Amino acid sequence: MHFTFDREYQLEIQKNKISVVEWGNPEGEPVLCLHGWLDNAATFHFLAPLLTNNTNYRLIAIEFPGHGQSEHLHPAADYQFISGISIIDCVIDILKLEKPKLLAHSMGAALSTIYAGVFPDKIDSIVSIDALGALVTSPENTIKQLAKALEQRRAKRSRKRYFKDLETAAKARAQVSELPVDILLPLIERGVTLCEDGYQWSSDSRLKHLSWLRLTEAQMKVIMETITCPVLVIMAKEGLYEEYPEIEKRFDYLKNVKRVDLDGGHHLHMQFADNVAEEIIKFWSNS
Repeated sequence: MHFTFDREYQLEIQKNKISVVEWGNPEGEPVLCLHGWLDNAATFHFLAPLLTNNTNYRLIAIEFPGHGQSEHLHPAADYQFISGISIIDCVIDILKLEKPKLLAHSMGAALSTIYAGVFPDKIDSIVSIDALGALVTSPENTIKQLAKALEQRRAKRSRKRYFKDLETAAKARAQVSELPVDILLPLIERGVTLCEDGYQWSSDSRLKHLSWLRLTEAQMKVIMETITCPVLVIMAKEGLYEEYPEIEKRFDYLKNVKRVDLDGGHHLHMQFADNVAEEIIKFWSNS
């Protein structure tokens, strides 16, 4: 078994089964862990033991609908990025989490800042890994976004790809990732299902559809300016910032933010878990 954790269970949210895995003290201080797009709870596989060893933290990693081992949405439903804040809110409510910390990567990190902006009194702090806020668009691009989103939904779906074993699936993912196969294996193990023809990706292919609409930068600014909790942003030197340098101005939107730049790519929390964990523990100790 490549992916290890302490506990696993499912929650029913909006008539869908959401998978959850945990590490650490079940009575400890709650840390809600939010993964990136097309990833799953195993993105925290290397980080979680470092954050829970000799500490009193309870790490709770959810898998958003259509990701990991969570159920896919009904065929008549549609995946929308912004609806992720509803999943976060339901998890906090069902598990009765009192002001949890948020530990989030990429898509999950974008959702964490939106949620903390909408409900600033519900969150203790945020650790945002290689992201700060959501991808946005300009009002002028609205029509193009809508047209492209519609085209994608009208297009014929590609056939499912099968792999003979986990290593083959990991090698396929490695071709489009900065991570080597051995680091990818926990993520792959959690992200496939076994059927008669071999392993196939468990994620819903509809997740690749564009959202109908994106927030604008002005909307993102208003949301982030309402965040009151401390925020640690861990940026990868070879990560998202290279592709989206406009993130830089968003640090000015936040009242209480600390930035750390570390070596590594977009999944630096898997690549260099020791370095990332050290910064997180330091931040939690002082916030």
